[in-house]
Amino acid sequence: MVMRALLIGFIWAWIWFPFVCMAKDGSLTGDSCFDDGKWDEAIGEYEKLLAKNKKQPEIYYKLGNAYYKKGNLEKAVEAFTLATQYKPDYFEAYQKLSEVSMQIGVPENEIKSCLKDVQKNPNDADAHFRLGSAYYKSNILEDAKREYETAIGLDPKKAEAYFNLGVLYQDINTYDKAAGMYKKAIEISPAYEKAHFNLGVVYYQTGCLDEALSEYKQAIQINSKYADAYVNIGIVYFVKGSYSDALDALGKAMQLVPVSDKIHYYRGNVYQQMDKIDSAIGEYKRAVELNSKMIASHYNLGIIYLKKKKINDAIREFTKVIELDHDYANAYLNRGKAYELKGDTNNAQNDYNSYQHAKSAFARVYKEEAISPYYMGSNPGE
Repeated sequence: MVMRALLIGFIWAWIWFPFVCMAKDGSLTGDSCFDDGKWDEAIGEYEKLLAKNKKQPEIYYKLGNAYYKKGNLEKAVEAFTLATQYKPDYFEAYQKLSEVSMQIGVPENEIKSCLKDVQKNPNDADAHFRLGSAYYKSNILEDAKREYETAIGLDPKKAEAYFNLGVLYQDINTYDKAAGMYKKAIEISPAYEKAHFNLGVVYYQTGCLDEALSEYKQAIQINSKYADAYVNIGIVYFVKGSYSDALDALGKAMQLVPVSDKIHYYRGNVYQQMDKIDSAIGEYKRAVELNSKMIASHYNLGIIYLKKKKINDAIREFTKVIELDHDYANAYLNRGKAYELKGDTNNAQNDYNSYQHAKSAFARVYKEEAISPYYMGSNPGE
């Protein structure tokens, strides 16, 4: 999972007041509503501005982001599309349009439609870029690569085409070429936060941890609310053994994304390595409360309970792992140890047999690695 972690509970007494988004001058503003997470109010304010003047691509872009945050992906696509129509070189809007389109799904006729555009406008870099994204979303990678390269040939300053090529190369583990594409995108557009982020992941994947940290930090300098970058900084510090720094970074990520099973899982990893077992248990339990199918957290809880001789708890967690993944060999092994400590030799032997079968038949032991996620964005429909 290229990202692909104890929340302390407080009882709050809430008093509700009607919310109004106010700028410093007292006027209503969509931006302040957006920053406060009031998506409906933000949408209303942006639409008021557009009612007065429709030719405002930046407002359509903000409107698209507000719809996206609200979860209305179709309206987000509509807004981002209008942003690109009013501003054809608005590559941030193209990125978000591709991102949201991929989440919705690729229309069956998208490739055909893009092919028609290319046939009508063979020298249009944007047309080739859109065709490349359509091919990518359909996993036709060679054609996608060709179209992105054609787009670059027609417009050497098209940063998003370099970015998408970087994602494509990263998908096929060609890290040197992926890094080269991201660097080119950054050279053209230094504030391209997602290119910095993905370059950081490439560095992480190739063992260049200091370089990865540098890129993640640059992404945060551009966007201080980039939660994934904080998560990945935490992971790098964890791998480097700088556990306090890891917790600090993950804590900042949690401030931005308070509800995240993965952040709790990663925090659990850190506490476990620090031998702060009760804190680790709290993090893993919170992770499975948020996502009951998170195998790694159940497994790690089982290991901790087994070491603490909490046999029934260990058996429960390993059983949950096996229910979720019948081929998880080490879960059988460790549940067998728990049964043996409990004196249940029959179940212990059954699990040891299952362990040998899973290990030999599938030649693998399940392992969830804390590898940073890379941004599957502007490329295949990002």
